[in-house]
Order: sequence, then structure tokens, then C-alpha cells
Amino acid sequence: MTTQLNLSEFMQTLTDLTKVRESLALDPALLSLMQRWLSIFAAEPQPIRMQVLSRRQLVSVISTLETGEVTHAAFDGWVPENYALLLAYMDKDAHQYECLETSSGKLHIFPLQQSIAHKHAILLIQHEMLDGDAISLIKQCLEMFHHYASLIIENERDALTGLLNRKTFDHCVSKILLNDYTPEFKFPLHHFLAIFDIDFFKKINDNYGHLIGDEVLLLLSRLMQETFREGDLLFRFGGEEFVGVFSCADENDIVGLLERFKATLNAYVFPQVGHVSMSVGCSRMALNVLPNTVLERADEALYYAKDHGRNQICFYEELIANGLLSDSTIEGEVELF
Repeated sequence: MTTQLNLSEFMQTLTDLTKVRESLALDPALLSLMQRWLSIFAAEPQPIRMQVLSRRQLVSVISTLETGEVTHAAFDGWVPENYALLLAYMDKDAHQYECLETSSGKLHIFPLQQSIAHKHAILLIQHEMLDGDAISLIKQCLEMFHHYASLIIENERDALTGLLNRKTFDHCVSKILLNDYTPEFKFPLHHFLAIFDIDFFKKINDNYGHLIGDEVLLLLSRLMQETFREGDLLFRFGGEEFVGVFSCADENDIVGLLERFKATLNAYVFPQVGHVSMSVGCSRMALNVLPNTVLERADEALYYAKDHGRNQICFYEELIANGLLSDSTIEGEVELF
């Protein structure tokens, strides 16, 4: 009877996982799956603490501890001195399962081949009685999760560039505007949306052909991924237009972030084509503002950039404040960058 009960619960966990249809929900789904699996199959029942952690999170929380700021709630309960041990593990070239003996007990570290929100992540489990069978089961679970996550992610990505697609954008931005999405960064967060458009891209296609044009799009998307931060959301909207959603601890950080990308792009030489520039329009995101409204504001700033010389970054709120654009929907005081 026990075996049948366990098998039934086991099958239910798999059923629940396959109900997930969006990548942002996969990491929480993994934690739920692991909690239930270990409660069924672990050597001895025991309270289990686990977390999906990224290198970016660890760096951020270590920084907050050094400056005396309040630690993010996601780290409540973890002993601070363990953060350095975890960071050292993540900085290794090769990752494999490890068990650390710490003052707070045994910490089991499993590398995640595919974490949705982070490029470098681990599954951390605090448990004293995980035996070899349980550890092997966790590894199999993570392998299965990786394969399923890959299918979900493939559906959310642009086929050419590998960036997130328009369908995924609508969902992600809606969650941000409803204050329901919290990338791992210092708080409070300020959210911004930027539209990137390649200057004179039609000339590239006309002069060099569409294959070279596609190569420019592919190389440009890789440059964006390398230049922007791990938690930034990058989308391809189609053609030569890209969108970025950025979360900053300080609202002035967005200026430096976009200027750094502009400088990197201007210094990059594309094969056969040479230098390529982009015009950028950016707008601050606000709670309960429709995604289309945020897009329209950023788009107005983008068109202003293109109409006034291209290869520049224009901020919607700054244009409004300087009287260069007008928008009757803006209420209250405008914040300058």
C-alpha cells in the first residue's frame, strides 16, 4: 500500500509540473517538485530547506551585508558565512554535486543546467539525512526538469536570435506592471523599458543581402546578452527591433546601463558590414500602467532619437520635462535622469 501511495503521489508531481506553461514559473515549480519528492522518498522525514540561487543573487546579498543593508527575504534563514562558500563553488570551472559541512548543517549543492531567471544557478538543499539513493533521485529529477524546461524556453524564444519573443514580452511586462515580478537585485527596484532599433537596417539588407542581415541580427543579439546584466529581459520584436526590460536599484543606473551598451556597439565591427548603430527610446514603467502604454511612450522617444540624428538614447520622461514631447496622459511631477 505504501508503494502504491508513493507511486500515486510521484505521478501527481509530474502531472503538476506539466501544467506549467511559462518559464518564469519553472523555478518555483522545481522547488515544489523537489519538496514533494523528498517527502516521499528521502531516507528519513525531516524539515527540508531548499532554494534556487544564482551567482548574481549571492553577489548582491554579500554586497548588502557589507554595506549593512537589510538582506533580501529570499535569504532569510541561511547563515551569512555560507554565502562565500557557495560563491566559491559557483566560480569553479566545472560544476558537480557537492555536500558542504557547515555550522548550520549539511548543505547539498546541485548545479542547474537550465535555470530560467539565471545563467549560473544552483539548487541548494539543507538536509542531514540524504543518502545515496535520494541524491541520485534528485539528479534524475533535475535532468528531467532540464529537458522539460528546454521545451518551454524554446517556445518563448525567437528562432533566429534566441532572445525572448513578443508573446513572452506581454506576460513578463504585465507581471512587472502588476508588481508581481521581482528579479534578484537590490531593492527597491525601478523598472524601465527600452526599444532598440538598428539604424538604416534596410540598407544592410539591400547592399549585402538578407543572409548577412540575419547575421547582423544574430551577432547583435549576442552582443546585447554579453553587455547587459544576467537578470535583464531582452526580446526580439521582429525585424530589426528589440526591446529590453531593466530593473535598477537606482533610477539613474539605467542611463549608465544603456550608454555602456551604446559604446560597446559603436566599437564593434560586424563582418562585411562594419560598424552598426542603434537608436534607443526608453520609458520608466509604473504600476498598473498598460504594457501598450509603456511601449508607446518608449516608441515616441525612439522616433525622436531617429528624427534627430539617430545613434542616440532618448528618455521619454526627459523629453516631456524639456518640452520636446507632449503627452496629456502624464500627470504629476516628472522625474529627470
